[in-house]
Amino acid sequence: MSAKELFQQLLEEVRQDVKILQEKKGITPGLAAILVGDDPVSQVYVSLKEKDCGKVGIKSTVYRMFDYPPETRNKKVLDLIMKLNNDPETHGILIQLPFPNFVDKEKVFETLSPQKDADGLTPHNMGKLILGEYSMESGLIPCTPKGSMAILDHFNIDVTGKDAIIVGRSALVGEPLRKLLQDKNATVTCTHRKTKNLLERLRKADIIVAAAGRPPELYQENAFRLSADMVKEGVIVISIGVRRDPSTGKLVFDIDFEDVKEKAGYITPNTGSTGIMTRGMLLKNTIIAAKNITSQKA
Repeated sequence: MSAKELFQQLLEEVRQDVKILQEKKGITPGLAAILVGDDPVSQVYVSLKEKDCGKVGIKSTVYRMFDYPPETRNKKVLDLIMKLNNDPETHGILIQLPFPNFVDKEKVFETLSPQKDADGLTPHNMGKLILGEYSMESGLIPCTPKGSMAILDHFNIDVTGKDAIIVGRSALVGEPLRKLLQDKNATVTCTHRKTKNLLERLRKADIIVAAAGRPPELYQENAFRLSADMVKEGVIVISIGVRRDPSTGKLVFDIDFEDVKEKAGYITPNTGSTGIMTRGMLLKNTIIAAKNITSQKA
């Protein structure tokens, strides 16, 4: 399930939306990305997202906060968010995860304006998602889950009645994707490091989403790597979890793609699918935020 064609379609849609906003409303959508920590994968993603903005006409600004020392960084981040909340030229704000432990994640997302929450992670937007009070077209929904659902739709995969296992229960991916799949009438379980009989569960699953981000190559506790002997024939597999090996600089993934593809009915490649759709949905959410803010001011 390559998403390269879908991603290009999305870029063209956003490009047209930017043009309309400029011509009819006199505004250029603006996205601010805040890098709180110096995670190498996050830095790569933000750099790519910056390039994506340039392709579609969105004004992009990146704030690299990891240059500030730990004792002042929390306040610097909160001050910046409040400034951007009130900046009329900033319509979307992305706060790139993960955070260092010394930064108050809860306070950060409480401070972020829900109207400008480009990744849908504020308590307000997450609450709307959990309560089912959201729209895929006009709501600010976390980008990776939203992009994953778009891939399933693009390949006409009906998840109704299917048993889905999500490996990982993060607020960024696992939990919101669980809700989105559940609202499409799948039966969904988010597994985690305390889950019993994980292998047995995986072998029975119709859909597997690998979003642990703890590959064995990095010798992490509770490491996870999906292989062909862990899945049944015809399974639908979505690859999300990824980390960069600091010793080699290479990306390592939750899925052994070459192995699993021999048994899967549908499978996303480790690159060129959920990653690029995450970037695409960030652009889409920026447009949604710009439209919502503009309509409220009219």
